[in-house]
Amino acid sequence: MKALYESLKDGGNTEAMITEIETSSPEDMLELRAELLDKSPHLSEEVLKTASDKTDVLPDAVIFEILSANPDELKNEELLKYLEDKENPLPQYMIDILRALAGNTTYKTILQSQMAYYNGKKTEAAYTLLRNMLNDSITNKDEVRNWLDNLQSIAMDYQIVDSYLQESNTTDALALIDMMPQLYNITGEDMDEYNRYKSLKQLQAQLKNEDRNIFLLTADEKSQLEDIVANSNGRAGMQARNILEFVYGNEYCDCPSMLEEGFKRSNISTMELVNKAFEPEIEARPNPAKNWTTFTYKLPATADEALLQVTCAKGQLIHSVQLAGVQGQTIWDTRSIEPGVYFYTLKCEGISKTGKIVIAK
Repeated sequence: MKALYESLKDGGNTEAMITEIETSSPEDMLELRAELLDKSPHLSEEVLKTASDKTDVLPDAVIFEILSANPDELKNEELLKYLEDKENPLPQYMIDILRALAGNTTYKTILQSQMAYYNGKKTEAAYTLLRNMLNDSITNKDEVRNWLDNLQSIAMDYQIVDSYLQESNTTDALALIDMMPQLYNITGEDMDEYNRYKSLKQLQAQLKNEDRNIFLLTADEKSQLEDIVANSNGRAGMQARNILEFVYGNEYCDCPSMLEEGFKRSNISTMELVNKAFEPEIEARPNPAKNWTTFTYKLPATADEALLQVTCAKGQLIHSVQLAGVQGQTIWDTRSIEPGVYFYTLKCEGISKTGKIVIAK
C-alpha cells in the first residue's frame, strides 16, 4: 500500500516535479496546468507550495484550480496560511473557499454564504459612500463622476450624462451618449430604448444651449416627451413622465412623485445609483495575450450564473463559457486563435459588460 502511495505522490518523483515547475516559462502554462491536474489529487504540500509561488507562469485561477483538486492537503492549516502570507497571496475569497472545501463543505454552500456576506458589506459601504458624497454641503461633481466611471457600467454612464447636463456641459454629455452603443453592445429592442433616451437627452441639451428650461417647452417638444412616455418603460420614459407631471400637470398611474433633477435632490436617482452599483465586472489579463488569458469576473450577489462570450471583429462567436459564483476566474486557451482584436461580453441578469482583448502571436 505504501509503495502504491509513493508511486502516485507527485507522479512518483517529488523533486523532479518541483524542478519542472521552477524551470517553467509562461509559454508552458497550459501544459504545466494539465500535468498538475493529471497528477491530482496526489500532489504533495511541497509541490503545491512551489506551484502557488510560480505566479509568473500560473495565474490565480489555475493555482486555485490545482489546489481545489487536492483537498487532502487543504486540511493542513499551515498550507492555507502560506497561501495567505506569501509574496503574491491568493485573493481572500479563494482562500476562504479552499479552507471551507477542506471541511467537506460543498462549493455551492460556500458561494451562497459568501454572496450573502459580500452583498451585505457592499450595500453598507455603498450607502455610506453615497450618503457622504451626495449629501455633503458642497458636492464635488468631478469626484462623483470619477467614482461612477470606475464602475464602468451603462447605468453609471447614465448618471454621468445627467451630471454633465446639470452643469450645462452638453458637449461631453452628448459625446458619452454617442459612445454607449459600442461600449455596451446595444442592439435590438435595447437600441430602440437607447434611441428614446438619446432623443430625450438631445432635447435637454438643446434647452441648455438655448438658455431655456423645461418650463419653456414648445408644443412640439411637449409632444415629443409624450411620445417617449407612451413607448418607453425605461429610464427615458420615467424621466419624461416626471417632467410632464411636474411641470404640465399630466397624470400617470404608478409614477414617481419627484423630478429626477440631480444627484443630491433626487431620491429616485440615489436609489437607482445604489441598486445599479453592483453590476457584473470583468477584466482580461494578460492583454494583449499570446497563448492564454484569464478572465476575472464579479457577479451581482443576486446572480446564480452568467454567460461569457468572445466574438471576433466580424461578430462571429469564438468562445463561450457559463460562469457561476459571486466572483472567480476562467482561462481561455488562445493557442489556436488567430491574431487580432476580439471582444468579450459578460451577460448577467439582462445586463451586459463588454471589453476588448488583443491576441498577439
